[in-house]
Amino acid sequence: MVSESQNVNTSAISPADSSLWIATSARGLVRVGKNGKAFSYAVGKDGLQSNNIVSLSFDSEGVLWVKDDQQNVYSYTSFSGFVKQTDIPQNIAAALSEPVVNESVEVTQTPAPASSKGVPSWVLIPLTVLLLVFVFICILQRRPKPAKPKAKPAAAPKPAVAPAPVAKPESRPEPKPVVGEPEEGSFYEEVYNLVMKNFRNPEFGVEDVAESFGISRVHLNRKLKAENSPSPSDMIKTMRMELAAGMLKDGTHSISEIAQECGFSSASYFSSAFKEYYGVAPAAYVK
Repeated sequence: MVSESQNVNTSAISPADSSLWIATSARGLVRVGKNGKAFSYAVGKDGLQSNNIVSLSFDSEGVLWVKDDQQNVYSYTSFSGFVKQTDIPQNIAAALSEPVVNESVEVTQTPAPASSKGVPSWVLIPLTVLLLVFVFICILQRRPKPAKPKAKPAAAPKPAVAPAPVAKPESRPEPKPVVGEPEEGSFYEEVYNLVMKNFRNPEFGVEDVAESFGISRVHLNRKLKAENSPSPSDMIKTMRMELAAGMLKDGTHSISEIAQECGFSSASYFSSAFKEYYGVAPAAYVK
């Protein structure tokens, strides 16, 4: 019998966008979105120092924390990517220290005829990842739908009072250019226009930009740097923050509405990112 395995140390589902994060013993991290797309994060391109990720956990703000076999701890957001941390919250340190049970996905084959060649590992490993993606999608589809709330009895009609007119803005405020208007025909202009169309989508990130142009994340950043242009993560962050600031000044939207409109999966995540960007909380920004 021929047996090959791909160890999965642990996994967790993001509370922000329901994506599945898988920690492996040799291939770093794998993120699987609700749309079934898989992205990998490994040594050499994403700031990680080891491909053996032993534990991971999400905090109350939706930030991902991971630890590798060298006891390095990193935080991850779509804005900053992976950042090595030394000051680790006590609850996160405890969560990352929990014992990990390795899960092994094994593929077993019967002996092939003498004239046939065995299936190489580079074929079996992608099949294993596809199997994990398929299982994750099935779990999402089988989640029970929330029950509809029961209708409340109609209240007694109140005397009709003409509501006071509410002044609405003529148009929704749009974000300012990140670093001036992109030069016509430049690669920056193509990336800028793609980000402008999609930055309100909370699942949209640098990986989607790179995939749209058929290049790696590293190659994407190199091409933009050669034109002295901002990175895709800076474009997404600035567009979201500029739009949020404009809507706060407008004063007709709640924090939850602004968070949803600007591409954030929760109001708490938006408030944390806004304070990090502007130095003040959203509620204090317009005072």
